Amino acid sequence: MNSLSGYNPAFSSFDSVLPNLSSLLSSGLLLGSSTSAASSTSSAPTDPIQVELSMLGQLMSVLNTFQNSLQQIYAPSIRFGGGTASSSNPAVASVSTSSGAQNASYLLNVSQLAQAQSAASSFSLSDSGTTVVGSGSLTIATGSYAYTSPTSATSFTSIGSVTVNISNGTLSSIASAINGAGAGVVANVVQNSSGNYQLQISQASTGASNNFRITVSDNDGNNTDQNGLSRLAFDQTQAVDSGQNLTQTQAAQNASYTVNGASGSSASNFGIQLGSSVSANLLATGSSNISVNVDFGQLNTNAQSLASAFNTAQGSINGLLGNQVSRRNDPIAAQLPQLLNQQAQNSYNNGSSLLTMLSQIGLTYQSPSQYGLGGTLSLNVTSLQAAYNGDSAGTANLLYTVAQSLNALANSYTSYGNGTLVNETNALQTQLRSRQLVTNTKPTPNTFPYNLQNLLSYPSQNSMLSAQQISALSMYALVYSIGAPYALNALLVGQGLGLSNSSGFSATA
Repeated sequence: MNSLSGYNPAFSSFDSVLPNLSSLLSSGLLLGSSTSAASSTSSAPTDPIQVELSMLGQLMSVLNTFQNSLQQIYAPSIRFGGGTASSSNPAVASVSTSSGAQNASYLLNVSQLAQAQSAASSFSLSDSGTTVVGSGSLTIATGSYAYTSPTSATSFTSIGSVTVNISNGTLSSIASAINGAGAGVVANVVQNSSGNYQLQISQASTGASNNFRITVSDNDGNNTDQNGLSRLAFDQTQAVDSGQNLTQTQAAQNASYTVNGASGSSASNFGIQLGSSVSANLLATGSSNISVNVDFGQLNTNAQSLASAFNTAQGSINGLLGNQVSRRNDPIAAQLPQLLNQQAQNSYNNGSSLLTMLSQIGLTYQSPSQYGLGGTLSLNVTSLQAAYNGDSAGTANLLYTVAQSLNALANSYTSYGNGTLVNETNALQTQLRSRQLVTNTKPTPNTFPYNLQNLLSYPSQNSMLSAQQISALSMYALVYSIGAPYALNALLVGQGLGLSNSSGFSATA
């Protein structure tokens, strides 16, 4: 027979709490332990919000990688990096392009090449290195003449001059001295048809305004006659054989040409601008058709990159949607692969070009095996080459346009502040934080403790137990008194019921 001494029936009755014992024990509120709580936690299903957040993070990472690849395709350095140019008559002109060259055609007609003024000695010698021409000095000036005829001028405007001292100069030593002086002219010893040698002096630069003048200080005292060093005087404001002693063999002139009918003139034959970032070097008179086209090698690389980026993104998206999230639960994410599919099959505005779909330039779309998943793109290089041959500019521009459109679609999902996936992620994180606040709130003293350790902590600091807590403790004591034939510690029961140790409270079986 069980007996409880010192128990005040005003608090509770074991008879009244026995019917509730089974339900309280089964609830885990009374006899639950940290072990059972941990077991419950470990067996709990994965949080669906956490799963969704993980999927969204991976999906945005896939789209960011996709966008990086697309932006490389239509980057200015690629799009305006300069095409390849060709000349139908390379003997007339060679052509080159630089960054920014656009597809174009130019008809170039060259009527005259630029020339440098050149003059030769009117005398010739049987040797170039033995016979002395004379001694003195040559003052060589560069500038321009005011011509009244091809060989006669009223004045000379100098832009610089150099004096070259000559001592017993031969044709070869005089040429070397002039070339070493940096006077803006070039001297050469040439052999004529009779086998004799002459000194030829030419302006270093071509162009009608690039002339030269040579005045002589001859040691023989006469600076303009046809004796001694003065034989090399060349001043076209002076009379022939009296200061104009060299014979002009080539007049200075500009290049003359037309580009698509528009007239042009240049002091140089090189770097003639035909159009933006397209230039030609004039080599001879005549005509040439110049064509500038997108580089096919770069175009092929871009097409391969687009197909690869599209397929990689769609494959990753298919895996995420198929393995981690229900399309029914997240229609925003589930719509993405279908929108990408549509973009791959759309018709695009491509200016005057008839090429408006990827399939026309060799990029063919393949549908997925299951509806709702992302499809793929495959490239037929032969078809791409055919499109390029027919309309290189249209082919390249369509590729750039599609890459930009796909990037804009991805950006609508990932853009900070208004991207749909970004907004969805923010909403889920807010929901998760709110739920965690509720879950982590500690129970108040009037809530029912889930085990004896919590229950016994409440009477500390002389606080009183509620009737519900007293009833629970009574049942706890009853279970132990029935199941174990020993007296309960007075501290355990006495403290729980608010009785002092001196009351003699005990429980025995």
